[in-house]
Amino acid sequence: MFISQANAWAAENIEKIYIDADYMQLNIETGYSVYIGNVNIKQGELKLTGDKVTIQQTGEEVERITVTGKPAHYNHITEKGENIQAESEQMVYTASKNKLVMTVNANLKQPDHQVSSQKIVYDTEKKIVIAGDKRETPAGSDNKQRVNITLTPKKDPAKK
Repeated sequence: MFISQANAWAAENIEKIYIDADYMQLNIETGYSVYIGNVNIKQGELKLTGDKVTIQQTGEEVERITVTGKPAHYNHITEKGENIQAESEQMVYTASKNKLVMTVNANLKQPDHQVSSQKIVYDTEKKIVIAGDKRETPAGSDNKQRVNITLTPKKDPAKK
């Protein structure tokens, strides 16, 4: 995703990033840019949408993308043709770590399962999903965050 040399699917053919928004401000010296209003970002089979996007880059390499919205959306069609969809009120993608962190009403849908939580960390390269918060919550506290998972069993092609 997004100009990361470590990312195998983009290493051979780095695709251009297309951004569409109502407003944009770019600091050429720092590589920091802000996009506001119906922001759409597309790179190959990857799409991000939100109300506000900030991008930090060094040289020609995107380091971090922060997307906020009510909700913000992530949609990626993998090389295998699988549709990965996510939404949350805030998403932070760190290119060098291939890590997408979704917070506040986060949902991640993959072909075989769906996860929802207040926080989901998704490794876009290794396809590892971590949801929830390991910190202990005092007994009787209402601050306990729950993780909800729906698994879809694979169909046996021999049975019809």
